[in-house]
Amino acid sequence: MNIKLLRTPAKRLCAITIAAGLLVPNAYADWFFRGTPNGWATTALTAGSGTELTLCQSFGNGDGNGGPRFKIDRYGDWSENYPGADYSVAGNASYQITFFSDSHDLDVVPVASCDEDPDGFKKNFTSLNFRGTANGWTATPMVLVADNTWELEVNLDGQPNQRFKFDLYGDWATNYGDNNADGVLEQTGGDIFNTGSGDYKITVNDLSLAYTVTPLDICVEDCCETDCCETDCGGDEVATLGAVYSADKTTFSIWSPDHSNVELRLDGQTYAMAKVAEFEGYNDVYQVTVDGDWHLKTYSFMINDIAVRDPYGKMVEPNTQNNIVMDMSRTDLAADWAPTPAFAAREDAVIYEVHIRDFTIHASAGVSAEKRGKFLGMVEPGTRYNSVATGIDHLKELGVTHVQLLPVYDFGSCPDLADTDCYNWGYDPRNFNVPEERYSQTPYDYENRAREFKQMVDGFHKAGIRVVMDVVYNHTYADEMFENITDKYYTDSDLSGTGNSVDANVPMVSRMIRDSLEYWVREYNIDGFRFDLIGIFDYDEVGEWGRHLNATFPDRNLLIYGEPWNGYASDPREAERVRLGTIGRIADARVGVFNPKFREAIKGLNDQAGCNAGDCFAFNNNPDVWRIEVGSRGAIRYSNSNPNEAIDTWDPMFAMDPEQTINYVSAHDNLALRDKILQWADLNGVSRSSTYLRRIQMFANGIVLTSQGVPFLHGGVEIMRDKQEDHNSYRSPDSINQYYWNWKQDNADVFAYYQDVIAMRNAHPGFRLTSWDAINNDVISERPRYGVLVNRIAAEYHGDSWKQIIVIYNSSDNFTYQLPSGTWKVAMEKSDPAAGNGRQVSGSIVAEGTAVTVLYQD
Repeated sequence: MNIKLLRTPAKRLCAITIAAGLLVPNAYADWFFRGTPNGWATTALTAGSGTELTLCQSFGNGDGNGGPRFKIDRYGDWSENYPGADYSVAGNASYQITFFSDSHDLDVVPVASCDEDPDGFKKNFTSLNFRGTANGWTATPMVLVADNTWELEVNLDGQPNQRFKFDLYGDWATNYGDNNADGVLEQTGGDIFNTGSGDYKITVNDLSLAYTVTPLDICVEDCCETDCCETDCGGDEVATLGAVYSADKTTFSIWSPDHSNVELRLDGQTYAMAKVAEFEGYNDVYQVTVDGDWHLKTYSFMINDIAVRDPYGKMVEPNTQNNIVMDMSRTDLAADWAPTPAFAAREDAVIYEVHIRDFTIHASAGVSAEKRGKFLGMVEPGTRYNSVATGIDHLKELGVTHVQLLPVYDFGSCPDLADTDCYNWGYDPRNFNVPEERYSQTPYDYENRAREFKQMVDGFHKAGIRVVMDVVYNHTYADEMFENITDKYYTDSDLSGTGNSVDANVPMVSRMIRDSLEYWVREYNIDGFRFDLIGIFDYDEVGEWGRHLNATFPDRNLLIYGEPWNGYASDPREAERVRLGTIGRIADARVGVFNPKFREAIKGLNDQAGCNAGDCFAFNNNPDVWRIEVGSRGAIRYSNSNPNEAIDTWDPMFAMDPEQTINYVSAHDNLALRDKILQWADLNGVSRSSTYLRRIQMFANGIVLTSQGVPFLHGGVEIMRDKQEDHNSYRSPDSINQYYWNWKQDNADVFAYYQDVIAMRNAHPGFRLTSWDAINNDVISERPRYGVLVNRIAAEYHGDSWKQIIVIYNSSDNFTYQLPSGTWKVAMEKSDPAAGNGRQVSGSIVAEGTAVTVLYQD
């Protein structure tokens, strides 16, 4: 058996090999502390690294024969003891005592308390030992690696009647087992039985007495004098459910809280699964490890003799319940990942929402025929319509920093791969962790299907663009996804409006979502997530996901945001859910939401021409300019003193940080902006051919792109894309949804506007301030008359080459604005970023209506 001590923050411990029940080198455990604190009785020392034996001891004032002191006794009978004279210490103090069994030297170090070890960790036990069949029932010391947390890596061989216990002092006087097999220790409890085989990490919390036994796929090579050399075995490094592959075995695990009749069906053979003790926060898990190399073999779980899919499955045979065992290392890119594009602050993002098929399916995209509507078509370079750049080259020209991909995991619609015309947005998940087969050129080549997805992400990164996934954890394609596992996956009420809303208030369901998010970042290098109907989830659950991801990937600056509403349902937990009024409470988790109040203030109703009172600033429809002011200032709260302060559920001033507001006027849902404008024109007697409508197309997102917060663009808005006034095209044909790339050529002026405004935003930090305080202190807003808002930004305090910036939003007729003293330069006016051309003005400027005017001083 090999025992591997885990690395601690303070030092790295080499492997200790146990042979024939003896620790090598000679760190014998039968040495005893004897002194005034224990009345000169025997207290066993704990074997450490090499020849070290340790004990933390608190001393009082000594005894009748002298002050506080002690000795180390070899056998507990005084026949051999050290040092020659009693070792004296100060009274009423605690010491970490280290004795070296070869040299008989002592190292006595004062510590604040014996509740902590020398590395600063609190502990309730003075020591803890593993004893079991795996090490011949000898006492192997465990290592304190965090507050009250002891760990040891143990190699279990799966022998019959395999079992173990925990021994406090290594002498069986105080030991712990588990009579109830519930993952919680009991003093003098029974042996803990385990059927595992391979390397396992065992942890014990010495306060709660909870313990975990977690399979590992980590190899330890030869140790040197100063270090240990750990190497990846080629398997999954993160303990999780599902199928955890290694070359000689695969461990299969599934959560089954209601049923004990759980089996694995693997490559036509059935294997019984046994319930295992809680590990890494997982409970009610059934597990089996099957020897052999099972890469690319089919499997499913059987619960009460019904086949169910693996909720953690990494690959699936198209349109079946059959998951595929994957060695994901074989899907690695031929070369290393390209560097993730630099990204300093989340407010630096410009998000572009796009559907895989829409973007490249039409021949005008210039994409190779076999890649149209596929993962790799998204990143094929050099594509053109006539001389106009299309595809990824178009996005590079536009200057966006992130693409947000509509669902790209395995979804239920369009299951027949032979039906090449079938279309769906994909908001009906079947397998959360599997790339959708319809977007792969090789859907049955499972390694390449995953690799194509990775090549797409890598292609975007090479182009300087990050990738956000649209994820739909709030509901499933149908109940059949989980119903035969347990009904605990679903809420009692229909919060999503689909009949199968996922219940993240169940801890193991919440953990599944968190694990899925982590998997996409770790395995596929994803840069963020847009949540569909994040409003069905409690804000504290979402906060925990965000904090975990950011702590796990601290250098990634992940974007995490979603829709802060549900599927038009009445919810008894409304106050606990993600809403505008609650998102500030999890600002530390770096989670944001779409800003519907700003959207409606700019454009009005989503699915028709009309405007509610105060809406439609872009159309000069009696707008409420205060709402434009609030939105353009990053939707920051009135006060940032208390994120938990109750505010109105739909308060337009909701953000504790400007990164929490996703500013937009249109998305895949509802009318495209062009269609909204056309319907407004019909309602108001304006010709559809009027150039004024083009001004509105630019003005609406000109507001978004010059406002504080994170701007979001619906794909195609920059080339006047329409969807023939279909406000819900989720399964409409390509003729409705696809890009016609002649739009870019026909609307070159509109594209140039978007391109130039994005370039201006990217170049000047004044448009993307990064805190509540920065906006509150350095953005001065005024409403000088009807339909006009002016924001003055002290950009020089934020690293901008423009010291002062003035942004004028004018929805009405032309307005003469009296400028502050000095000479100003015009960066943008008349719906044309090139029109200003840096011309100098002073005294006043005429700001045209239906336009954003920008001036600066450098």
